[in-house]
Amino acid sequence: MGMITIPMYRAPADVACLMLNMGANHRVGPRRINVKLAHVLAARGVSSLRFDLGGVGDSDASDASSDLQARAVRDLRAGMDLLENMLGIRKFAIVGMCSGVEHAMTAAATDTRVVALSLFDGFAFPDRRSRWERTLRRALAAPAHPSFAGKAKRWLQRHLLPSHSTKPLPGFFAERKPPEVNAVWFGATMRRLVERKVAVQLLYSGSLHVCDHDRDQLGPFRSEPFAQAVQYEFMRDADHTLCTARGQQLFLRSVGGWVAACAIGAGPERRSPSTSPSPLAPVVERPEHGAYVPQ
Repeated sequence: MGMITIPMYRAPADVACLMLNMGANHRVGPRRINVKLAHVLAARGVSSLRFDLGGVGDSDASDASSDLQARAVRDLRAGMDLLENMLGIRKFAIVGMCSGVEHAMTAAATDTRVVALSLFDGFAFPDRRSRWERTLRRALAAPAHPSFAGKAKRWLQRHLLPSHSTKPLPGFFAERKPPEVNAVWFGATMRRLVERKVAVQLLYSGSLHVCDHDRDQLGPFRSEPFAQAVQYEFMRDADHTLCTARGQQLFLRSVGGWVAACAIGAGPERRSPSTSPSPLAPVVERPEHGAYVPQ
């Protein structure tokens, strides 16, 4: 189940954008950010599809026997097939947030129709100094936060009372991998994508990672050749679920401008050395005001 948004006053670009679930969120995304992003992209001439993966939101799980990544890739490829049949578009950008990052990367690694990835708060490998700084900042800020008492109570209940022990959710949210396994997979997949000339944007919020010094979130990968080929951005003023208007503006401006630049620059008839923006260049154009209105 999904929603297609197409430009009203111009021919669609040669690349369409796919947006999927962030964890258990509905396809509209946290604070309806996928809806707002679809409007921003349409205003810039880019079609999009926001949809629920099988078993999440309004989409039924068609097959629970296959593993998580196989189901996610199958659903993403089905979305690409739909847009190809309806709009004749054969190239795609995928916007993945949080748990959707792994799904987007896996689909891009297995389907050559994916030419661009925008990945928000996905894989991160902060070094020891960054982790200590994050822990210290959180420890100093936590007692003053209104939610501190409730979180402390729930933590004690989970760890001291068996009746309050948590169990993993089924389906898309039960599969966990050790950090070292994630690191090997991330490095190998990123190298493969960059070698294939897939444009990649890595975005990190200020709520999960607190600070950033010299691409801290990439950790040991910061010196890898692929790290120099991607756009990396640390959004200190954006939080993980984009609760604030400021955070939403930053996300929409960065992701909307970057995806539109990738899409418009994909076709030779649309590329002009003097007018076509680079996918890696900052976009200063402000998205339409309506994208920021609470919906």
